[in-house]
Amino acid sequence: MTSTLDTLHVAQAGEQSTPAPAAKKSVQLVEFTAMHGVRYSVTLGYLKATAVADPVLDESCEFRICVREQSGGDRATADLLDSWDEPFAVALTVFFWNRAQSLELARQVKQRWPRCRVVVGGNDVSHQQEPLFAEAPWVDVLVHGEGELRFRDLMHCLLADGDLATIPGISHWSGGAVVTNPDADRITDLDQVVSPILTPVYSDEEITGSSMIVYETNRGCPYKCAFCYWGGATNSKVRQFDLDRIFAELGRLIRLMPTDATLFIADANFGILARDRQIAERIVELTRRYDKRLIISTNWAKNGNQRIVEIASMLHAADLTGAITLSAQSFDADVLKIANRANIRTDHYRRLLSRFRELNVPTYTDLIWGLPGETYDSYLKGVEEVLTAGGSPVIYPLLLLNNTEYSRESFQDKHELTTRRMPGDVTNPELIADVVVGHESMTAEEWARGMEFRVAMTLFQKILLRCALRVVHATTGVRLVELCRRVWTFLLDDCADPFLRAVARNVLAAHREPAALDMELLKTVIGDHIVVPEEVHFQALLCRAVATERATADLLTAAVDALCDGLAADGYEVDRVLVDGALTLDIAATTILRASLRGELAEAEFAMPRQGWNRLVEDGDVPSNLDASGQGDTVRGTVWAPARWVHYPISVYALSIWHGTGRPLHDALFALPDRLPGSLPTVA
Repeated sequence: MTSTLDTLHVAQAGEQSTPAPAAKKSVQLVEFTAMHGVRYSVTLGYLKATAVADPVLDESCEFRICVREQSGGDRATADLLDSWDEPFAVALTVFFWNRAQSLELARQVKQRWPRCRVVVGGNDVSHQQEPLFAEAPWVDVLVHGEGELRFRDLMHCLLADGDLATIPGISHWSGGAVVTNPDADRITDLDQVVSPILTPVYSDEEITGSSMIVYETNRGCPYKCAFCYWGGATNSKVRQFDLDRIFAELGRLIRLMPTDATLFIADANFGILARDRQIAERIVELTRRYDKRLIISTNWAKNGNQRIVEIASMLHAADLTGAITLSAQSFDADVLKIANRANIRTDHYRRLLSRFRELNVPTYTDLIWGLPGETYDSYLKGVEEVLTAGGSPVIYPLLLLNNTEYSRESFQDKHELTTRRMPGDVTNPELIADVVVGHESMTAEEWARGMEFRVAMTLFQKILLRCALRVVHATTGVRLVELCRRVWTFLLDDCADPFLRAVARNVLAAHREPAALDMELLKTVIGDHIVVPEEVHFQALLCRAVATERATADLLTAAVDALCDGLAADGYEVDRVLVDGALTLDIAATTILRASLRGELAEAEFAMPRQGWNRLVEDGDVPSNLDASGQGDTVRGTVWAPARWVHYPISVYALSIWHGTGRPLHDALFALPDRLPGSLPTVA
């Protein structure tokens, strides 16, 4: 009989003779994001989910997703590298805003671990093999276009030390030269792309910890806009993810997402498909089921239609969305022809704005300054079209994106495009891009003036003097863009506050020469900690202008006096009773900004002639649901901020106004006809 000791020896010998399982190879998937608090990457999620669905890859590799904020800079890169053991492969998704940081990380990876395979993909480097490998020769493989299936096949090839020439849709080094393989087919059956939400790619904690979730319901864009990678380069039939899959994914996401997080539906044209209404209905139902207040953001279909009105109204009624995009880019027919853009007709655009206004749904209108063919005058004419229709222009500089028609050398030569490598937003030096600063119809000085104008227009027409400027325009016929220009001139030259003058002057200086940006001046006004590093000139001007009730009243009264005096000198008859009444409403509206800035509530009274009030209601400047019918010839009331605004940093609210979502007079609380005793709410 075998003894217990013998049995133990045999067991130990058997254990020693069984080879230990091989350690999985480390594969790091990396994305640098410009968004604060984002921990979720849909791109990396797709890569990992599709890879681990393959049994061989799942058994051989450990795929780790690393989403890092760009603001961490060199320290973030060093910390990331120090957290890794030698990886088998590192894959990075590259956009124009994170290109420099991504390629620098790739360089350091190769320097530290020469045997590690470095793989890159993304729309900034796709089909850009020559410049990419010249700039970053340490990259081993470039994946073009949709990467999920290519990356899976590539990992198989790398694990087997196989021939990269067998993988379609990639560029790679071979014999000291860059070789580009034949194109891969576009993914027609999106079920091949495994869900990162319905598989254990992201934990519940990772979804709950992300301030934004980027989500797709379809892929493709039927339009051919020459400035856009989406349509201009990939013009394709819209391919749809399965609707049952979408409903299941949304169920998990909305159950787990934190309150006030953003669900960004990254379709090129949400609302273009009939089923998009079903998707919106499911989102509303799920947010109610889980008692979640979320922000639903998307790229709305380019040519507005009744379905978009219905979907947007549904989401807005559920308090799930801010402003709805009306995508115009330009209102000049020749500019749009060059851009291959069939735009919303002006009469249809005005009808859409009117319909949204009736439903009290905010909108904003995308415009791009610098499109080939656009002159400074036609640019201002387009902005005027939006303003007079009651819209909210959001103006972007033209960035020359890779893989668009505008980026072709022949196109640039034909239209004499001049670009500058600089921040797309001069106050955020991390967002470097090729910015179009000149062409055959626009000088570099005109471009800088146009960028300055967007700050002036947003500051005065969208916020500080919205009502007064509307009344002046209605009674004199002077264009709103001209009124904005005149008030900005007052700010530059005659404003009593030296800080406001200095910041305003730095706007133009920084656009002429980005090195002239005076960030120390801006920090003097808004503090060292800039909550959101975007349009900081605008933030600084607004913070200074609304710092105290007295400062606001003095500034806006002086600005209106200068404006009216100048118009009178030019022969215009200004109704000061109407204008001064509108000014009381503008000053009252700043209480919501001051609540956010100072963390305390205040109230302000206004009184204005009914004639002016009715005009403001008609143009959407004040809410149409305010019943002032019993007020006689003068409409009186009180304005204060909802208590929740004291918990929002002013930069967050200011930028919501910049982007068309925030509207102080719509977001504030009103008491008509008279303020009731004790009506000012208590801050929790």
